[in-house]
Amino acid sequence: MRSIRRKLLITLMGALLAAGFTTTAATFFSAQAEFNAFLDTHLKETAESLGESVRNSLPVQNPTHLTIVGDAQSYQIVVQVYDSMTNSLWQREGKPPLPFPEGPGFGLQKLDGKTWRTYSVGVGPLIITVGQDMAVRTSLAASSAFRVLQPLCLLLPFIAIAIWFIVGEGLAPLEKTARSVARRSPTSLAPISTKGLPSELEGLVSAVNHLLTRLKESLSAQQRFASDAAHELRTPLTALKLQVQLAQRAKTPEQQQKCFVRLNEGINRATRLVQQLLTLARLDPDASDKPTSTVRLDDLCRSVAEDLTPIAAQKRIRIEAVTSRASVEGMEDAVRLLITNLTDNAIRYTPEDGRIEIRCRSKGEKTFLEIADNGPGIAPEERERVFDRFYRALGTKTSGTGLGLAIVKRIVDIHRGKIAIDDGLDGRGTTFRLVFPRLGMKLNDGL
Repeated sequence: MRSIRRKLLITLMGALLAAGFTTTAATFFSAQAEFNAFLDTHLKETAESLGESVRNSLPVQNPTHLTIVGDAQSYQIVVQVYDSMTNSLWQREGKPPLPFPEGPGFGLQKLDGKTWRTYSVGVGPLIITVGQDMAVRTSLAASSAFRVLQPLCLLLPFIAIAIWFIVGEGLAPLEKTARSVARRSPTSLAPISTKGLPSELEGLVSAVNHLLTRLKESLSAQQRFASDAAHELRTPLTALKLQVQLAQRAKTPEQQQKCFVRLNEGINRATRLVQQLLTLARLDPDASDKPTSTVRLDDLCRSVAEDLTPIAAQKRIRIEAVTSRASVEGMEDAVRLLITNLTDNAIRYTPEDGRIEIRCRSKGEKTFLEIADNGPGIAPEERERVFDRFYRALGTKTSGTGLGLAIVKRIVDIHRGKIAIDDGLDGRGTTFRLVFPRLGMKLNDGL
């Protein structure tokens, strides 16, 4: 299992070491450049100082009598004097001979695999050469850089411990929240407290709380749906059982036939109820996240009117589609079901020789859909409740499941629309008015 604390510790320590080594390298190269400049000046001054001493004391008999001003043992300066008249070479005891220079001034000479920095000056017949191994300069620069890195190396364990505790302190709210969640029961969906949480963790906890809220709503809807479905299915199933018992006790074929007719009607009602329940279950809380497309609302209105005209004709009801070009962003099957349910509902409740109008239009950033009839209408005090599941208005004599308008309301919510009920045609009946945001735009205004 990956550890955030371990990862942060390794990353911070690595960054600290990288910064330390980078600083050391920069210090080394900077010190090397400064030492080169300083020691070049020292070589030049040493050679010229010897030249002045020799010029004032010619002829020189022994170079050991020469005094080198500022000669430090750590600099490891090598001095040699060549007399061209006697072809003799004077140098310090135990020091390696330097190559003869090509000319006066600075030069780089190779000797036994080592690189020497030299400075030469001529004084009469004498050639004075002062040299220094370049490795000495590198060693001095490295020593200077190491003195910069040394405190960091000594402090590294203490820095690691400090980082460990600081990171642990920073992750403490996360561990506290994790323990709080772990202690919860599987049925607890209450929001997690964000009190005292750092801003980085508060965003995560808020997102989890939002998810818990949605989950709670989903579970509540499922429980309510299961309870309502069980309650509503119990009645038709009991009726079917009674019809079967009546058919079994029937003494004549006519009585049996009458029972079978009622049994068939009960089966049809139960089938329709199950279909409506399945449709409602498919419109889950996350249905709004499903793929959408541009839906031609006017085409759907005309198509539904054509499909339901034969059914309406049985009651001599006339269906008319009054449409202009209108589009919405949504799920075409769901929008078709919405129009079908509202129109079918109007056919059921509108008396014979009635009429129904399906209207749609677009205006500005809104799309309007209306299904109007001249039926008995819905009382104003019941217009809000008719969208509840399994609710049926008082005095309703037409059979139904009480789910059609609940399905319509759910589809409207999924498409971020609004729905209202008004009076219908000819000053009576019902008009369902729906407003949708056009092409996926969010609806802010009222109906």
